[in-house]
Amino acid sequence: MKTTNELTHIKVETEVSGQPKRTKLEVNWPPGKFSISDLEKTHPTAVPITLRFRVKKALLKGTIISAGKIEGEIGRPTLLFERVG
Repeated sequence: MKTTNELTHIKVETEVSGQPKRTKLEVNWPPGKFSISDLEKTHPTAVPITLRFRVKKALLKGTIISAGKIEGEIGRPTLLFERVG
């Protein structure tokens, strides 16, 4: 007879099927000046925060540069970027 102090371990195996593997998002930088909302239009399946992270990494690498901003009447200005080379 087992006492209450003894631990029993139950092993449960589950299978996850039907979920596709995630692929790395490759951003195609448009020619000329563009904003993050332009990137969202050209990459509709991408999560917006992922695009923002890719922009930040590209700025640090020097792939793109900051090209100014558009001041709106309400809210924050829209930042513009431009591909280098």
